Parts: sequence; structure tokens; C-alpha cells
Amino acid sequence: MAGAARSTRRKAASLGLLTLVWVGCAKIEDPPGGPPDFAPPVLLSVTPDSGAVVDGFDDELEFQFDEVISERSGSGLENLILMSPRSEELKVSWKRTRVTVRPKEGWGRAGIYHVTLLPGIADLRNNRLDSSRTVIFSTGGPIPDTRVGGTVIDWEEGRVAARALVEAILLPDSLVYDTRADSLGGFELVAIPPGDYLLFAILDENNNRLRDRREAFDSVTAHIDSVFDRVFWTFSHDTTGPRIRDVTNLDSVTIRVAFNQMLQGGEPSDSAVQVYALPDTTPVPVVALWTQQIYDSVSAVEAAIADSILAAAAADTVPADSLAPTQPDSLAPDTIAAVETTPDTISAEPDSLAQESARIDSLLAERPVLSAVWYVRIATQLTPGARYLVVAIAANLLGIDAESMQPLIVPEPEPPDST
Repeated sequence: MAGAARSTRRKAASLGLLTLVWVGCAKIEDPPGGPPDFAPPVLLSVTPDSGAVVDGFDDELEFQFDEVISERSGSGLENLILMSPRSEELKVSWKRTRVTVRPKEGWGRAGIYHVTLLPGIADLRNNRLDSSRTVIFSTGGPIPDTRVGGTVIDWEEGRVAARALVEAILLPDSLVYDTRADSLGGFELVAIPPGDYLLFAILDENNNRLRDRREAFDSVTAHIDSVFDRVFWTFSHDTTGPRIRDVTNLDSVTIRVAFNQMLQGGEPSDSAVQVYALPDTTPVPVVALWTQQIYDSVSAVEAAIADSILAAAAADTVPADSLAPTQPDSLAPDTIAAVETTPDTISAEPDSLAQESARIDSLLAERPVLSAVWYVRIATQLTPGARYLVVAIAANLLGIDAESMQPLIVPEPEPPDST
């Protein structure tokens, strides 16, 4: 028996050795399933297809791909599907090579639906589809030839509002159709039912496709039956007036007053700001009150005059009366206006981008540049170490005004270095 067992072990060892030799000599090939796949899934079809009119449609909308896709695409397929009009809940299902969509409440009768598949669908090897697809179909009646388009401007920042949310709310049904602006603030919403709409353009900062309370927006009511174009100027709609956030002295006769909101456009009156010396609240005369734009222009002119005086002094050719301090009234208004209205130079770009940039610049020039700052020029010099009170009445972009005040403590000059 012991000999038989040893013989069996020798035979097994021989077979194992032969197996190792065969494996060592075998040709190394690609793993089963063919060569590595680096191609993203291909969308083969959508049912119903875009432009279809399917009376009484009550099935699922289906996206069909050429391979099995990942159920976890985009951190969940439900994050890659958008539908207009909005649904309380969208049922998105994974069926290996298919993704199906259906509103929880079902498709409405004689409704126009927009369903968008966003970029991000991935296969099992994580190859991702980087394009989107929008399907527009009807559950009864023709698809309308309507278009809402335009540009969204972030007015407070003075730039286009890339990726802004645009909503079209059908009245009185409150059906919400929406779209996103592109990187240049342009948007287009097509094939929506004719009717009266409340249109919103929103800076959707948290990307939740909703107009939250503190997000900047612009709105208009319009009747849509063909083509409607609009430039939206978004801003924060604060229902309380602006208040002083802080005050600082820029030099011995200039005070900077910063507010907590953007201010209404236009040049403020000198009486909008009062300055008092403390503790006895002695009025300090205000000789000028400037917006950011005007202050920048005045500063540029004053700097140019100061440079010319220094250059002349260095050449020892300066007349005595030219060394007198510059007063605001002595500045040429035409010079200030010319500096203020000079458009920014457009850098060299490809023709299409240059044209679009010029168009945006032209749009921005239609409205005043916003600012949350005023500059106050006073008649007498501020006293180092003294305390003052600045009182201002200002209005925000909704025309709501408020009075506020803030103390100003003028810093003492630093003592000379004794080393």
C-alpha cells in the first residue's frame, strides 16, 4: 500500500511538472474578450425620436447603447437626465444596454417634452461619453416652431453669466421649461408651447436648477408665439437698502465709503454723504462725492498732473503758481469724461471670438458699471488720531434706500525710525 501511494505521488508530480513546462512555453495572449476597449459607449437610438408626435404616449422613453453601460455613471444615472417641463420626480432605470426615463406622474396629454442626456454615460471600463443629446417630442399635437434666446449678463460683476439657468414658466399652468447658458452667456430654448411666460435668468450658484432666495436674477413677462430675444441683467434683489460696511481714509482729504450691496447707477448728489468731526459732531464740508469710475478718472488726471509737476521741478522750470494743490473744480470735465468712457482694448483673438467679445463689450456698455463704493472729497484735511462720523443715504438696484453711519478713526503717522 505504501509503495502504491508513493507511485501515485510520483505520477502527480510528473503531471504537475509537465503542466508547468507547457504553461512556460505557451504563447502569451490578450485576456478573453478581445483587445482593450478605450472607446466610449455609442448611443444607437432614442425612442421616441426627436421630432416625433406620439398621441397618447404612455411608455418609457428609451436610450439604446451599443454596449452595457455602468449603472453608476455620473454618480447615478438620475443625475445625467434632465426633463422639461420639470417633473416632481423622474424615474430613471438601468437595463444593461438601455436607460429608460419616465415622469412619476406619467406623460401629460398633448404635452411637449424636452429630455436631455448629459455627458457622463460610461461603460463597464469607465470609458465616458462626452457629448449630450436632447430629444423633443409631443404626446399629442404638432411641435411648435417657437424660440426664446438671448444673453445673460452678471451685471454686478460686469461680465457674461456662463452656465446661468434660464427658466420659462408657462402661465397659468406653471409648467417650467429650462435650459443653461453657454460659456459666453448665450442661451436658446426652442419648441415650447405658445402662451404667456414668466422668464427668469438665474445665477444658479449651487447648481440645483432652482431659483434660491439670495441668488441674483433678472425676469420679464412675455407672450411667446414665435421668436423672442432678450438680454438679462442679473443682480441681487435685496429688499433692504444698502448700509455702510466700512470707511477708510485714502489720503488727508479723501474718504472711501464701502457698502454691503451694489448701489444704484448714476452720480450721487454731494448731500448723500455727511461727515462730522467728533466728539462735538462739527460738520466737515464735502466738496465732491464720486463713484468708482469717476474716482478712477480723477485719480488718473491728478497723477498725470503730479508727474508733470515733478518732471518740471526736476528741470528747475516750474512756475511758482503751478505747485498749488489741485482742486476738484479745476479738473477739466471733458478730460474726465474721456477717460471714463474709453472702452477696454480687445486683445487679438480669432475672428469669431473677437466678434463675440466685441458684441459682449457693446452689451456691457449699455448699462452703467456697478459699484458698492463711494469716494468723498472734503474741504479740510483730516486730523491724524481724530475721530469722525460718516453718515450716508444710498439706494440699491431696486431703488430701495437706507441711511447708515460708521465711525472713522484717522491713524496716527508712524514715528520715524531711530536706528
